[in-house]
Amino acid sequence: MFKQRVVTGLLLACALLAAIFYLPARVFDMIALLVFLIGADEWARLTNAYSPVIRVVTVVVVALIALLILQMPVRQQLTGIVVLAGTAWWILVAFVLLSYDSVEAVKRLKGARIMAQIAVLPALIPAWLAIIWLQRYDAWLLVFMILLIAVGDSAAYMTGKRFGRRKLASWLSPGKTWEGLMGELFMSALVAVLGGWFFVAGSPWTRAGFVILCLFAVLASVFGDLFESLLKRQAGCKDSGHLLPGHGGILDRMDSHLAAAPVFLLGWLCLRGGGL
Repeated sequence: MFKQRVVTGLLLACALLAAIFYLPARVFDMIALLVFLIGADEWARLTNAYSPVIRVVTVVVVALIALLILQMPVRQQLTGIVVLAGTAWWILVAFVLLSYDSVEAVKRLKGARIMAQIAVLPALIPAWLAIIWLQRYDAWLLVFMILLIAVGDSAAYMTGKRFGRRKLASWLSPGKTWEGLMGELFMSALVAVLGGWFFVAGSPWTRAGFVILCLFAVLASVFGDLFESLLKRQAGCKDSGHLLPGHGGILDRMDSHLAAAPVFLLGWLCLRGGGL
């Protein structure tokens, strides 16, 4: 299993880097959308939408909204609005996850199932839009964002495994600990400092702002991971799918980035004065 996981991870990393750096923007947009549509189908299954009709409708709605955004003449202005909406959604998710202590309590929320199904839109569309915008703006910045979350996630795992004592959200992810989170933030801060010197010109205060936005993106990634864990626990399954050997489904690989990407882009736009 470990060997399979490593091989799949390396192949995914190579494919991702090749797509980011060598594909034309329009082609990258479509391939990224295809990946997100697979994620939309997994989302539909996790929210108990086993009906083929509902799954198809979910995928079609996400595709139509994404394609409509691509065709709009004011897409640049719309990007800021969509990533702001996406960030607001993940703030709401954080509030819900911090307010409850069991899957059953969340299930008892009025309309919880319908809300979880509809949530595919604010969860996937802003993340997809943020990723394709970053690829157009600066491919290295997109790679940095992905690497930032990956390094933080690995640091959380290793720190938690070695020093973890206090559970972060045992009802969702028993392996996550507060010590792991501290290790994740510490390592992410180091990566962010290096990124600040590479991507940000200007005063030390601007670079400090970049580090802060990176830490907010990392925190958002934690809630993205926890929210997918909530969906999987509600569905009673370990993985969102079986497409990626040793890794599970598409959502299992990009759950953290669903939350981190819009937060990171929104922070970047604010750091640059709001211009697209």
